[in-house]
Amino acid sequence: MTPAHCYICNGDHAPDDACVRPERAPATDLFDDAGQESASPFGPVFAATFESEDACCGEGILPGEDIRADGQGGWIHADDGCERMAS
Repeated sequence: MTPAHCYICNGDHAPDDACVRPERAPATDLFDDAGQESASPFGPVFAATFESEDACCGEGILPGEDIRADGQGGWIHADDGCERMAS
């Protein structure tokens, strides 16, 4: 059979052949301002979209605040004080 474009794997192969998906590079999205990989145990910083509880200071999280994952299933404020408490 002639190869055809596959919209599942975005490659070209015969329709009866299995898709061959490329290997993914390991995720490395924790970088400091200089582009160097950060040694932080916390996830990347992003803005909260919902009100929720925090795992650090007990003040709660409000929409729009900068937060990050604490690495143990919770969320913390993305500031030095909460990161120190969560360490």
